[in-house]
Amino acid sequence: MLPRLADLYDRFVTGSVDNFFHGFPNRLRSHDSVTFKFYSGVESWLSFVPAVEWDYYAQKVGQTVLLCDRPRKRFWEQLHDVLNEALGVKVLRSEFGCDIVRFVRPAAGSRIPDLFGQSASINHYLEVKTVNHSQDERESWYREDNPTHSEKMPKLLKTKIKSSYLEAVDQLRSPNDAASARKIVLLVLNPDYYFDPADIPVADVVYSYLATIEQPHFPIHCHIYS
Repeated sequence: MLPRLADLYDRFVTGSVDNFFHGFPNRLRSHDSVTFKFYSGVESWLSFVPAVEWDYYAQKVGQTVLLCDRPRKRFWEQLHDVLNEALGVKVLRSEFGCDIVRFVRPAAGSRIPDLFGQSASINHYLEVKTVNHSQDERESWYREDNPTHSEKMPKLLKTKIKSSYLEAVDQLRSPNDAASARKIVLLVLNPDYYFDPADIPVADVVYSYLATIEQPHFPIHCHIYS
């Protein structure tokens, strides 16, 4: 039911408990589970990766399957950062009409955007930036004293978002044809649970802040995990 995730599993599964795909089918066994629904969404993103790009992208995923950060309780965060790049492919194909999409192959020491797309009229570059949970949030999942509830956007989160955005802008400026291309920042945000405004959606607070940092010619598309 999840053919591209199944392909990644077949390529990279080992018996190591640090391997993301170790026991992966069991985690998906219940089709009504939150885990299955989450990875069904990821599978839909993966389906947008062109067949000619799949091997290259799969190898990027493969480089992260054993990067399990247990001490900080972040586990396979780096793998999920790479999976989020598939959402960038979907954005280019479905929202910008790019018939050609490819992952930009980095030269040694270069800082370039993740993706190139081409439509009938214009070239596109897209950089995916993932902003993950705070360390306090991660650790709170394993203790009884949860962080204090907040209805305001945390200052630390603003700092992380702005830093990620400015880094993306710098990368998007690097291609030789950047001046004539459309340049897009895809921000994937994992907000802490305690950031939960009572009267308005989290997205409204986030988008209000993004409007204050967004630069001309570098629009932000934001995906917020609930």
